[in-house]
Amino acid sequence: MRFRRFSRSTPAVSLLGRSVGRWVVVAVGLGVLVFALVSAVDPYQETRDFRATAKCERGDDCLAEEPASIADRRTYTMTSTDSDGHTTTTTHHEVTWQRADGSRQSRDVSAGFYKKAEEGAPATLRLWRGDVVGVEVMGAEETFLPKAADSLGFWFHLAYFGLGVLLWGLLFGWWDGFFMLCFRTIAWMFTSIVPVRIATDALAYGLNSESAPLGTIIFGVFFTGIAAVMLFSTLGNTW
Repeated sequence: MRFRRFSRSTPAVSLLGRSVGRWVVVAVGLGVLVFALVSAVDPYQETRDFRATAKCERGDDCLAEEPASIADRRTYTMTSTDSDGHTTTTTHHEVTWQRADGSRQSRDVSAGFYKKAEEGAPATLRLWRGDVVGVEVMGAEETFLPKAADSLGFWFHLAYFGLGVLLWGLLFGWWDGFFMLCFRTIAWMFTSIVPVRIATDALAYGLNSESAPLGTIIFGVFFTGIAAVMLFSTLGNTW
């Protein structure tokens, strides 16, 4: 994939030369960063509590279990196209289970788990504070992040956004059009997906091959690198 040098159709206007504009950007970025980190405190503690429970093997403090059955399953594809017109198609595997009270829930699962999760097969759900965090079928097991970890990931992403605004105000700060603003924001946020996912997985389950498969990490790092190159290519005449 080739990255072309961006030509700014809108003349760059420096905010760094305008002290008010510069410090407004810095203040907004710092405010968002601090707000997100403060808001992440409770989800962080809950995620740590979950990890202690998930490591338990026997006793009242361990994950609860509930019988269920596989009600349905399906595969679907999602297609994305990059700036050079290259199309990538990803296949997702989805399983739906039915709980004892008749309610159903669907989640994306790995291909290996999907093969064993035949429709009608008995399943065992693992629960934490009423939230399904794992399901076992025919010896295959799939784990999920608790809601606290998902919430923690959201606040981490928001903190990352605030950090980006802060750094932009301190180090760069020019204005060269709404399109470039959106492009840089998307590229910057894309670089946060893998680090945030690994961090939340590690806090919930620890770093292991199941929570963070090597292939997934390599794939994620590759596309994070692409986003980083796209971002840096807009910060100067050459990069």
